[in-house]
Amino acid sequence: MVIVKMGKTMCSRFDLNSDIRAFQVQLGLEMEDIIRMPLPDGFNRNGPDDEDEDAAFDSLTGTRRPTDPIAVILPHQKAAIRYWGLSIPGMNSPMINARAETLPEKPTFRPLLNRRCLIPANGWYEWRKDGTAKHKNRITLPDHQPFLFAGLENGREATIITCAPSGSIAHIHNRMPAVIGPNHLAAWLDPHMAFEDLGYMLGPLPDHILSWQEESSDRPKTDQNTDADEKTNQIDLFSK
Repeated sequence: MVIVKMGKTMCSRFDLNSDIRAFQVQLGLEMEDIIRMPLPDGFNRNGPDDEDEDAAFDSLTGTRRPTDPIAVILPHQKAAIRYWGLSIPGMNSPMINARAETLPEKPTFRPLLNRRCLIPANGWYEWRKDGTAKHKNRITLPDHQPFLFAGLENGREATIITCAPSGSIAHIHNRMPAVIGPNHLAAWLDPHMAFEDLGYMLGPLPDHILSWQEESSDRPKTDQNTDADEKTNQIDLFSK
């Protein structure tokens, strides 16, 4: 989304609580770029190689905020580190979101349409407005399985593409991250595929596979998609 005031952007936090190596197994990722890249502040390579790997992976998990290092998946199944948000001259805040409907029209994003990436996550946060009050919601798949945001990257930074929300979460926010399904991963990452042929991938998820939980001073509100009957209908975003 091209609005850059942090209070108005959507998806300004997301979680990656899965071991990134689980994605390596699922998707056959090449991890050397992550292992060899300089670590963010607070993470040091001082131990054996296996401890170095742990430090690299740990630096990419937990709740991710703008400018944090995040894991991305690039063409040829390569995993890498990018910083969340595109730095734009003259703007104080990074562009953490890119609106799917207007990507080809925006000079910031047009050069990146063939630099597509995938961004692994387990959930994201939105704040539902109720008058002057804001209520924090965590949105996931019903069993908290990982999924992959659609993104664009410039070699150092990345942004998450957004789309209209699924009906089940439209009361929380009027946008959601675009999630790329398992049958579209290869095409999305193929730099030879024209962006105009991929736009159909950037739509809301089916209502029944999303779950949300709202934090409040009382008991958290939880949507009904966590019921066992709904779980039988969910889509496994890593299924083939």
